[in-house]
Amino acid sequence: MTEPKSHKGQEKSETVHYRRTSMADPIHGLIQFDRNDVSQNLLLTITNSRAFQRLRRIRQMGLAEFVFPGATHSRFVHSLGSACLMMQTLEHFNRFPQVKALLDSPYGNTKIPLSRLLLIAILVHDIGHTPLSHTLEDVLDLEKEGLLHDKHWNRKILTEDPELQKIWRRFDPDLPEAILNFMGDGAPKHFLAQLVSSQLDMDRLDYLQRDSHFLGVQYGRIEADRIITSMEITKLANGRDVVAVREEAVPAIEHYLFGRHQAYKMALHSLDKASEALLKKVLQRFRWVREQGIESGEPAEELFQLMTNGQALSTQDYLRMDDCYLWESINKWALYSQDKLLMDLAKRMLHHNLLKFVDLSKYGFEGHSLAELPEVYNALKAHYAKRGLAFDFCFEETIVQAKPMYQPTSAREPIWVSTGRGRVVDLREVSSFSLSVMPNANQKHLVFVWDRDALNVLSEALEKHLPARAIAPEELAEENDLWL
Repeated sequence: MTEPKSHKGQEKSETVHYRRTSMADPIHGLIQFDRNDVSQNLLLTITNSRAFQRLRRIRQMGLAEFVFPGATHSRFVHSLGSACLMMQTLEHFNRFPQVKALLDSPYGNTKIPLSRLLLIAILVHDIGHTPLSHTLEDVLDLEKEGLLHDKHWNRKILTEDPELQKIWRRFDPDLPEAILNFMGDGAPKHFLAQLVSSQLDMDRLDYLQRDSHFLGVQYGRIEADRIITSMEITKLANGRDVVAVREEAVPAIEHYLFGRHQAYKMALHSLDKASEALLKKVLQRFRWVREQGIESGEPAEELFQLMTNGQALSTQDYLRMDDCYLWESINKWALYSQDKLLMDLAKRMLHHNLLKFVDLSKYGFEGHSLAELPEVYNALKAHYAKRGLAFDFCFEETIVQAKPMYQPTSAREPIWVSTGRGRVVDLREVSSFSLSVMPNANQKHLVFVWDRDALNVLSEALEKHLPARAIAPEELAEENDLWL
């Protein structure tokens, strides 16, 4: 682009260079970031930090690749994809002078425009993830310890990482606290933060499309562009500002919600849960070995401290952990552990030799634990004792259930719909779908055992004591071997 410039009485032109950084993305196409734009330049500067580059080495879907081999995409590309959608949303809102003025206005007592906070908040929303994302959080029950990425590690990384601190000083020292307060950590959540984390946000609009693409399924083919261009800033009857979608976009929202519900169901895949159960046993045995003073083959000090005293783990030690760190530890346990069971469990993890499973819900069992069927439970324990297997490390059970299609709660905003008649209502008032909490039809009660011999013992005991809905052994074997 050229712009005329007067020089000694003559008209000349001066070239304005647009410095762009691009990313080819299978979901959003060519994503371009403008380095002449302060907010986008800040985004790219953060992207180049060690803390953010670590996300390249963290799988978005944990162990899903054990069932869907293509599901190897990272938190890094998801975060950039979410930022791309936020840029599209800001571009849409900037078409409306009043909304543009709001987005250009500073947040609270800072000088930081709200548009910049939106862009940086969505970029760093996953910066504190553990290796294997939610999988390791669930396996180690980090929520119980107050160590979830969004509740604990995001704050520590944004406020304590030395490289990020240098970036904040360069652009604005108020940025980390402003981002956290904007999202509701230390201050009331700003209504625009719904675009980052809510029932309808850029995070979900990206991962639904991205995850389904790499899983090789179709549920994520949502109309993200239509949803974004239907958004508006409006007020409820009580005068509170909210982000809403216009009523004509309700079919696209319903499609999105159905896709999200299908995504939650995919997360219940029995073999995916079998891989998580095996990882849980590997890590439980590793902790036991360390606590017994047995040579594990790899001390994995940072992981051990996360498991035993995570609150005291430093930010820099936490950032050393990624998927490569975890898999290298498992590999060394498989090669060098002085504990035979840890070695065997680690080898099974590396060789995709998963625990075998039975879904008790298919037998009509409605209890909370297999121990409520003492004849079955004791038969399995006797089999383990005969073979010299440690029951605590070779048995696992879990109850899993798909999340409801729509989840408004006292702490979670509904999806607001602007009807065009001066009313802003909860989606439930205008949707033709039944958006109530889903029944327990998708619940599974999975019991995991060591191998096919143990599976046969469990199957025979269940057939004897729950004969009405017995499952043939060959059917169980086929279900366990159904996927690669």
